[in-house]
Amino acid sequence: MALILASESARRVELLRRAGYRFETRRSGFPEVELDDPRRTALANARGKAEAVAATSPEEVVLAADTVVYLPGPDGGGILGQARDGEDVRRMLGLLQGRTHEVHSGVAVAAGGRVEVRHAVTEVRMRALDPEEIDGYARCGEGVGKAGGYALQGRAAVFVEWIFGDYTNVVGLPLPLTVRMLRRFGVKPDI
Repeated sequence: MALILASESARRVELLRRAGYRFETRRSGFPEVELDDPRRTALANARGKAEAVAATSPEEVVLAADTVVYLPGPDGGGILGQARDGEDVRRMLGLLQGRTHEVHSGVAVAAGGRVEVRHAVTEVRMRALDPEEIDGYARCGEGVGKAGGYALQGRAAVFVEWIFGDYTNVVGLPLPLTVRMLRRFGVKPDI
């Protein structure tokens, strides 16, 4: 039984490879949704992606994930999706800087008509940023296409004061949770 990652995300591919898995990637084509709740949003999108790919590959094990950044509070930005451009990066970093936010991931594994979906959350504290730092980061382009407009594993690492929870969740795929789920479907890494 082969493993399919229902994503072409470079971050997810790298994390899964480093964990020792052999797999192929496949874009799901699932139109992502944004609900009022970050947990439900991540779970719904992960399930949708997994089921979309599993429908065309019923004999394979399909892994899918979705990650959203959530800024709580009455003046919070709510769910911050993927930054579309430099202006979006600037806006999101302006909201996140000097505050604590949450990174929610939904992980889904599907095979043989069975689907399991789980959730992980990590808190991240970003330090106060100078306008020049925000502008420079937006210009470098690294935050475009990233949830919340930043990549913890890249240049934005210097913006983060602390994290509480799974680091790999913030990168895009909570590995401890993913490994446990894949084992229940009989998929183990090549170690």
